[in-house]
Amino acid sequence: MAELPEIAKLSGQMKAALGGKIIKTVDLLQEKCANVAPSEFQERVAGAEVGDVYNKGKWIVTALGNGEHILLSLGMGADILYFESENNLPEKFQIKVMFEDGAGYTARFWWFGKFLLVSGDELLSEPNTKDIAIDPFDDRFTPEYFASLMEGKKTQAKAFLMNQKNVGGIGNMYMHDILFKARLHPQKKISDMGGDDVRLLYDSIKDVLNLSRSKGAFSYEGDFYGQKGSYSMEYFLVGYKENQPCPVCGETIVSMKTGSTTSFICPVCQVL
Repeated sequence: MAELPEIAKLSGQMKAALGGKIIKTVDLLQEKCANVAPSEFQERVAGAEVGDVYNKGKWIVTALGNGEHILLSLGMGADILYFESENNLPEKFQIKVMFEDGAGYTARFWWFGKFLLVSGDELLSEPNTKDIAIDPFDDRFTPEYFASLMEGKKTQAKAFLMNQKNVGGIGNMYMHDILFKARLHPQKKISDMGGDDVRLLYDSIKDVLNLSRSKGAFSYEGDFYGQKGSYSMEYFLVGYKENQPCPVCGETIVSMKTGSTTSFICPVCQVL
């Protein structure tokens, strides 16, 4: 599942490739991905110019010149692929966006993908995105800002970070190593953390996500041009490495259930 490094890369590529293009048609072959009927979607976006493209957490927002916004969620995974002409279409897709210059992109969702159309007046109240917090790639995500988020909280560390209302864009994939580098057990309560713990966690978030970004994001996820990133399994420290030795102390890495997710930890380095 794509998380912040993958989404930020994809949205940046979409902004560079699509800015200024005029939408000709939008084909919704899987209507349940959208929130309006195909005919209404087409009517509201045809002839509109693409302005900004940016991510809000794990969502990608395409702002159109006529005030409409296309909200894209990859769900549990998706192929979002650019094409220069219809001669180069992928074999399978649920959505196709065509521009007047003949270029476009397709979307093939693996599971739970969304392609929503929201007017400018509705954007601030859109339930899928209105409460998503800023993400760690945002310049406003400073150590001071992060420390203020943690003040007075009694939630467990992992649950707090996974909540998109607190920190946008982080999912379970990078969480294992974030907590490991911070020497925190997933169930450690924020109220039991000191100032040094909070700063170490902040640095760990930045380090893990920036490393993935520097490697072009996760190797299982394709970008706007179908290219895979180079952040492969070898870069994970404890994530998905059950029964392997901890890279710091050599203790065997274990997995445990934490709410609805699984966590990989070192029982020595991450004591509750």
